[in-house]
Amino acid sequence: CLLTVAMAEQPPPPPLQLLQTSLIPPATPSRKAHLYLSPLDLVWREFHFIRRVIFYDMEADQYASAVDCLKRSLSEALVSFYPWAGRFVVGEDGRVAVDCNDLGVEFVEASMDVSFKELEVNGFELKPLFGKLCQRIEHPPSNIFGIPLLSIQVTQLLHGGMALGYAHSHAVADGHSMWHFMNSWAECGRGMPISVPPLHDRTLLKIGVASKDSAARFSFGFPEAIKSTEATASQQAERKPSGLAQRVFHFTADMIKKLKTLAAEEGKGDFTSYEVLCAHFWRHVTAARRVEDNAVVCLAVLVNFRSCLSDPLPPSYFGNVINLSAAYAIAGQLYSESLATSASRIREAVVRGKSEDRFWDFLHFLEVHDNLFTDDLLAPMLKVVCMNVASSFRFPMYEVDFGWGRPAAVRAARITGGIGEIVLFPGRSGGGSVDVCMPLEADAMERLGSDNTFLNF
Repeated sequence: CLLTVAMAEQPPPPPLQLLQTSLIPPATPSRKAHLYLSPLDLVWREFHFIRRVIFYDMEADQYASAVDCLKRSLSEALVSFYPWAGRFVVGEDGRVAVDCNDLGVEFVEASMDVSFKELEVNGFELKPLFGKLCQRIEHPPSNIFGIPLLSIQVTQLLHGGMALGYAHSHAVADGHSMWHFMNSWAECGRGMPISVPPLHDRTLLKIGVASKDSAARFSFGFPEAIKSTEATASQQAERKPSGLAQRVFHFTADMIKKLKTLAAEEGKGDFTSYEVLCAHFWRHVTAARRVEDNAVVCLAVLVNFRSCLSDPLPPSYFGNVINLSAAYAIAGQLYSESLATSASRIREAVVRGKSEDRFWDFLHFLEVHDNLFTDDLLAPMLKVVCMNVASSFRFPMYEVDFGWGRPAAVRAARITGGIGEIVLFPGRSGGGSVDVCMPLEADAMERLGSDNTFLNF
């Protein structure tokens, strides 16, 4: 198991030299219109931008032509993915939409005195400098208008190598759609037509008049037995912070296969890689944080709902189709129960997340509550010690080849979802390997990294 670490006491990152900023519009004008945003889009409108960095190995003399290729192909890709070039606007009905006005995608060119080879030798460990490799789009919740919905930054590294960073509004695309776009852009970079054109009809998730009865039925499935406990996340909040550490844990395909075998031997039936890996992290991270035995713990999961509808949406649907669910336990249960039992909790949460009735209830809930993450929605998780799972190791990240080869690594610029967030990436070696990026209190991260039962099982 490869373990890389970024600790709070690392030296400050080298300065970034900003060379040029431009706006890239579609190569041909788009049809001017306001794009309807579904409740599943609008709920993310005030959320922080999603930031990722893709590293490429190349010779220094390839860099200039690569940047030209990125600009040209981005303009071509935006002909199909034109919402990225628009801006948020309030329509005549008072609802936020995307004004497809072709103002363009922000394109930033930069350089940084950091060696690609050094990053590579260190396994592209998470470093503070990664946060400088894509733009940090800041906006107050009341002012989401006028800013680019997608920012691209290309950074030249020392002695060859490129970092391609992006920051995008989650209201425009979920992870599935974002990597659909990135691979389509790469196809344009290789001189190929886009193989899977995007579907932009978001009215497919329009519910009409919101029903308060339907909204009232939605919940995260907070168990009654857990509601009665007085132990809450406040117990955990009383701990004095020890600084923040961010790490990448590499789980090989063999390691995940072994986890699946262990869970199958303990329980009944087979478990998925997602179920056993998330259960493994949930159990060990909770222990590393020394959460008290009687505290309620939660693992929030996201479900791609495109194929779960009775009338399925195609994979090409461009937007957000994420349903939320959560697994709960008492910390002492996690410590004592089998991996199979913990994995079963996550399976039950995923099954709840795949309920179509619950999905439509969620959309009604959002519409009734102005399509915001309200306290009513998040209350169960705010009262407990919660972790969450983001991204997916099934996203085709390492297929983003513009013509100079597969990525050397894909990383989070900085994990901003909170302590204990698990961000999943496919391992570059493929075959079912997984890279897990996560932030944690520094002392808890040290305990996790030295836990033999976590890294060796």
